Amino acid sequence: MPATKTTTPRPSGPSGLTRGYLFTYNTANLLAWGTCIAYTASLLPAALASNSLPTVFNQTFNPLLLATQSLALLEVVHSLVRLVRAPFITTAMQVASRLLVVWGILAPFGGEIVGAKGAQAGDYAYMGCVAAWGITEVIRYGFFAITLSGGSVPAWWTWLRYNTFYVLYPIGISSECTLIFKALGPAGELNPLYRYFLIAVLVIYVPGSYVLYTHMIAQRRKVLRGKRRAD
Repeated sequence: MPATKTTTPRPSGPSGLTRGYLFTYNTANLLAWGTCIAYTASLLPAALASNSLPTVFNQTFNPLLLATQSLALLEVVHSLVRLVRAPFITTAMQVASRLLVVWGILAPFGGEIVGAKGAQAGDYAYMGCVAAWGITEVIRYGFFAITLSGGSVPAWWTWLRYNTFYVLYPIGISSECTLIFKALGPAGELNPLYRYFLIAVLVIYVPGSYVLYTHMIAQRRKVLRGKRRAD
């Protein structure tokens, strides 16, 4: 009789040093975004009561949001070298849009379009970004950290992971577009070509957002379908 091959199932997910690194990375991001959300929320009551909302931007952007969001560059690297299974194109699109907002809009023009008197639309758009990005990332990084630790993700956390984006994603996208639109004037003063670039970005945002949104919906269906089969 011919010898029969016995195959050993491969463990699912990363292992060894890769798992340890990814657990550390996701935990660090969970703590960073949690701190960003908690600190911003702690400043809001006094800022709203005293009609000084722009001060929230001045107190949170440089020490918290800029550094925290910049960590997402590593996600593009993780996808590129296949440390994770996230598609490279969609990961790069999402990270690039956020880095444009923090480095290309808020860093050079934040004092004019957000943290300034009369910049109310920009202030609320900034809060929208902090809320949408922060809540999404606390849920997402927490989900990954629990999974990589070998623990069992609670059902309610899984529900949050695959449902809250329906509301948070539109809030985030509309807030990002508002900030980019508000920056058209200052960008044109800096360089007319930069203004035209931002206009092109706003045009691309519509189909790009649709691609990312439908991708997340497809991922949700895939995961929940697999979960129902497992149950």
